[in-house]
Amino acid sequence: MARNIGADGSTVYRAVITKSIDGREWTSHEGPYTEPGPARVRVSFWRNRMRRNGGTAEGHVEQAHTVWTRVGEDADPTAAAVATELRALADAISALPQDYECDPGRGETAEMLRRRADELHPAPEEQQQ
Repeated sequence: MARNIGADGSTVYRAVITKSIDGREWTSHEGPYTEPGPARVRVSFWRNRMRRNGGTAEGHVEQAHTVWTRVGEDADPTAAAVATELRALADAISALPQDYECDPGRGETAEMLRRRADELHPAPEEQQQ
């Protein structure tokens, strides 16, 4: 089933469901979803469906942070985390009271950190707007 899962640099969620019937047990994964709610719904769906059919199902929701790359290129799994930290540092610097006399380049430093974060891992769309 095709979905539009952009989620660049954002958290994605999946349902992990362990099903059991007639002595057989297996685990399946459903997702990714851009919100945890749909994954929770899938866990509930399978609990109810398996109960109605004489089986059981238990599950939980997992999260991941996406790093999309072209096929054949190496992904840097730490890029999203480093970029997030750089953006947090830039925000912290920007929140400090400005003293142009003592620190005239502070604003440039925050922007430099944001640019570097975007080079490492583009900001999610919701952050760019």
